[in-house]
Amino acid sequence: MKAFLPVLLAALLGVERAHSLVCFSCTNKNSNFYCLKPTICSDSDNYCVTISASGGIGNVVDFGYTLNKGCSPICPGPSVNLGVASVGTHCCQGFLCNISAADGGLRASAAVLGLGLLLSLLSALLRAGP
Repeated sequence: MKAFLPVLLAALLGVERAHSLVCFSCTNKNSNFYCLKPTICSDSDNYCVTISASGGIGNVVDFGYTLNKGCSPICPGPSVNLGVASVGTHCCQGFLCNISAADGGLRASAAVLGLGLLLSLLSALLRAGP
């Protein structure tokens, strides 16, 4: 019995729960800047999804732009461009992979992301002080 308990404990500690997908999420925002809130997806979600919609006629009429991000169990249909209106869809399956806006939006480089993280850490260290 004494040997059974350590073996049971080792087995329980060795079992890891599958890590859930983490995606950025936002609803009806007009800029990717407002879509950088990380969200832990449910176990049934397999994709991070970014959907952007815009409309207009050249530089004359602008019907606006909206951006939605989040988790999804499926990847929605393909992008659609009707000339005066378009809907762009982008799906991915990695940790915070939907940082960019769909279909040619802002693309953040690793250097820019690293610099932002470094500046955030530096700011926190300076506030802590001696």
